[in-house]
Amino acid sequence: MMSSRHPFICRLYKTFKDSKYVYMLLEACLGGEVWTILRDRGCFDDSTACFITACVIEALSYLHSMEIVFRDLKPENLLLDSQGFVKLVDFGFAKRLGINSSKTWTFCGTPEYVAPEVILNRGHDKAVDCWALGILIHELLTGAPPFSGTDPMKVYN
Repeated sequence: MMSSRHPFICRLYKTFKDSKYVYMLLEACLGGEVWTILRDRGCFDDSTACFITACVIEALSYLHSMEIVFRDLKPENLLLDSQGFVKLVDFGFAKRLGINSSKTWTFCGTPEYVAPEVILNRGHDKAVDCWALGILIHELLTGAPPFSGTDPMKVYN
């Protein structure tokens, strides 16, 4: 993440650690989470949803050009900067694909956003971010993801 330099990716400036914790010094994104605004508004109008989506597509395109799969796209991982631009944050599930392998098999992500190939353990690649983008767009426009439930297993089914 420290090597990522893109206007729609939250910048990581430095990391520190002590005997108990790891600390990250991140770019300030004072506009809050897209999720909080979505919760308060219910949904976004078409032009706002398009703007958010365009920012996300630019960020994902940059990551994918570096062979990085983000794997946790959701409104909670989108922050707004002071000018209203969207910044991608939380690279905890992100993975650089290997030179000899274009797929990865780790089961990870948020249940409502996990692509079928992850659930079915078929190996996955950058396409899982495209699946999650579709889910995100649906949620931005309607206020809810298309697949949801109280139990992750019900969401996966």
